[in-house]
Amino acid sequence: MPRRKPFSSKQKKEQLQRKRQKKRSQGQNEGQSLSAVVPDQVDEEQVSSSESDSETEEAVEKQSELPRVVSKLGHQPAQLHGKYDPNRFRLHFNAESQEEIDKRKHIAKTRIIVPVEENMLEVSVDDIYQPGSVLDFPKRPPWTYKMSKAEVHRKEEEMFTEYLENIYTKYGDKSLSYFEHNLETWRQLWRVLELSDIILLITDIRHPVLHFSPALYDYVVNDLKKTLVLILNKVDLVPPQVAVAWRHYFLHQFPHLHVVCFTCYPNSDVSTEVSQKVKLKSRRRRGKRLSAVGPKELFEVIERIYKGKINLSHETELQSSKEFLLPEIDKELVESDNVYTIGLVGHPNVGKSSILNGLIGKKSVSTSKTPGHTKHLQTIFLTPTVRLCDCPGLVFPSLIEKQLQILSGIYPIAQVKEPYTSIGYLAERVPLVELLQLSHPEEEKMEEGDTVGGAIATVSSESSLNWTAWNICDAWAEKKQYFTARAARLDTYRAANHLLRLASDGRVCMFFMPPGYLAEKEGWEKNPEVERMILLQKQGMSTSDSGTLLSLTSESSDEESNSPPTVHSNKFTALLDIEESD
Repeated sequence: MPRRKPFSSKQKKEQLQRKRQKKRSQGQNEGQSLSAVVPDQVDEEQVSSSESDSETEEAVEKQSELPRVVSKLGHQPAQLHGKYDPNRFRLHFNAESQEEIDKRKHIAKTRIIVPVEENMLEVSVDDIYQPGSVLDFPKRPPWTYKMSKAEVHRKEEEMFTEYLENIYTKYGDKSLSYFEHNLETWRQLWRVLELSDIILLITDIRHPVLHFSPALYDYVVNDLKKTLVLILNKVDLVPPQVAVAWRHYFLHQFPHLHVVCFTCYPNSDVSTEVSQKVKLKSRRRRGKRLSAVGPKELFEVIERIYKGKINLSHETELQSSKEFLLPEIDKELVESDNVYTIGLVGHPNVGKSSILNGLIGKKSVSTSKTPGHTKHLQTIFLTPTVRLCDCPGLVFPSLIEKQLQILSGIYPIAQVKEPYTSIGYLAERVPLVELLQLSHPEEEKMEEGDTVGGAIATVSSESSLNWTAWNICDAWAEKKQYFTARAARLDTYRAANHLLRLASDGRVCMFFMPPGYLAEKEGWEKNPEVERMILLQKQGMSTSDSGTLLSLTSESSDEESNSPPTVHSNKFTALLDIEESD
C-alpha cells in the first residue's frame, strides 16, 4: 500500500470547489435541454411494440434538432415512485444566455428612468398577440379511440415541434415573450377544453390583454362551439371606471364573450378620486373570513346560458369527485349527460384555484403565489350536476415585454436571474421613488462632498439625482437594511426581488387601460355602471343582502393571501392598504 501523501488545506479547498462545480454543471444539464419538447415526456407506457419504439425515437430526434435551450423551472429533486414524475408538469421556458443577462444588467445600471406618457398605458389585444398570425396556441391533432396511445402521442409531438419551429422561424428568440414549451401542460389544457361545457378564462384586471388569447377565444367559440366566459379577477386593485372600461372593451371586441368581474378580497375603501399624496399605508386585518365577490353574477350568467337547466344554489351540498387531486389520471374522464363541467383556464398566478375556492365557499384546492403550483387538472363537484375543473396555468406565446411578464407573476420571481430591468420597467410607469420614499444613494455625497486629495469634489444635482433601476434597488436595500452576509455590501438582488414581489402581490400596483380610455375618461367616470362597480368592490366583509355571496376562508397558502384592499394614490398606481409584514 503506497504511503499517504499530505493533503494541505489549499488542496482540500480546491477539491471541494471542483466537486461543487461538477454538481453545478450536472444541475444545469438536468435543468436545461436542447429539445423543445423534452425526451422525458415519452412515457414507457407509450411504447407498446417495436414499431412504436422506432416512431418515438424518430419524434425525439426531430425535436432535438431545434437549436434552443429550454429552461425547466421548479425542478423537484425527488425520486420516481411508480409512474408519477413530480417534474412532468413543471414550467418550460426558453432559456436566456449569460450574454443577454449581462447586457440587461448594464442597461439597468446606466439607463436613466424617464416616466412614460400616460397614453402609453393604453394597450390593445392586437398589440400583444397579433390575431391570425403564427402566434396561435397548439391545437390537439384529430384522434379516435381506435388509435393507440403511442400513435396519439407521436402525432401530438410532431405537431408541437412544427408549431414551435414556425414561431421561432418568423419571430426569433429575442422578440418573443416567455411561453410554455412543455407539451404535457398543453395536453392538460386540451383535456380541460374537451371535457368542459363552459370555459372560464381567468385574467388579471391590471393587465387583462396580457392574459387573454384571441386564438383561444376563436378555438372555443368557433371550433368547439362552446361558451367562453371572461373573468376579470382582482377588480379591487384598479379604479372602478377602469374596470368598467375593460368590461366594455372585451364585450365590443368579442361579441360572443361573456364578462364577469370577480375578487376574493373586496375593498372597503374604494374611491374614484385620485389623490396627489403618494404613500404606502398600513392596516390591521379584520378577521380571517372574507367574502368572494362575483359568484352571484357568474352563476346568473351560467343559468341564463342554459335557460334554467342548471341550479347553482349555494345551499346545495358539495360533493368531491373521485378524480379530485389525483397526481396522475391517464384515462379520459367520462362525460355524463346529467353532469355539466365548468373549466377554469388561464395564465399561471392569475387566481384560478382561488376563484374555484371562492365559488365553492371554502378552501378545497391548494393555492400558491408561485406560478405553476397546479400541476394537473383537478375536479370537484359544485352541485350534484355541476363540477368545476381547474387547469394548470400555462403561458401563450405573445410579443409582450418579458419584464411585464415577470411583474405580473407569470415567471417565478425566485428564479429571475436579472430582476433589475423589470424594476426599471415598473419605475417608468409608477412613481416608485415617491411611493417608497427613497433617498438617492449619491445624495449624501452631494450634501457633504467627497474629499479627494484634500479638495472637495462637488457633483451637480442634475447629474447625481438621476435615477436608474440599479439606484432604486440600492436605495431600497439601504432602507430595508438588506446587506450581504460576509462583505456587508448592499444586497441589490434581494431588494429587487422584494420589489418584484410587492408588484406581483398588488401592493405596488401598475395597471393598464383599454384603447381610447383617456380620450373618454370623463365619460367613463360618469358611466352609471361605475356606481355599481364601487358597490361590488366594497362588498365582502359581511354577507350581502341577497345572501348569495359565498364566504371564503383566508389561508396562509392562498396565492392572494397577502393582497388585501387597495388605495388608489395617483393616476398611475393603486396602493394596497396592508399591514407591513417586514
